[in-house]
Amino acid sequence: HTVEFLAIWRTAMGLDMYLRGHKFTPTCTDTHKRPIVDGYEVESIDLTLGYWRKHWALHTYIDDHYNPNDDRKISLTADHLREIAEVIEMEHLPEGDSEFQLQPEQIAKTIKTFKDAAAWLDRDDGFWRDVTYYGSW
Repeated sequence: HTVEFLAIWRTAMGLDMYLRGHKFTPTCTDTHKRPIVDGYEVESIDLTLGYWRKHWALHTYIDDHYNPNDDRKISLTADHLREIAEVIEMEHLPEGDSEFQLQPEQIAKTIKTFKDAAAWLDRDDGFWRDVTYYGSW
């Protein structure tokens, strides 16, 4: 009964999932000048690196493997992002997603999103970066 209840609950519940990048411009080096917006320095920006809706298998995998403290926002390293892409590529996500999430083009897009986020995090150009994931329902 528990499995049936979870399936019904997941279908009914909305789940918006965000992969966010945070890019900070340090002042301890003269590598980059901070832009000025409305007369103020912009020290950092947030970027949307990925977004999914009701991809419960992906959410469950990330939460189970990278969230030991049950945090709302989960920090991910470049290695974590590559591991997640590999798990998706090898079709090792838990069961239970909609047909949309299982379409080859959606799978390829999700893999690319995680690989691109890892490459973005690995850039060595004087900015400080971090990536977080969170699901909201």
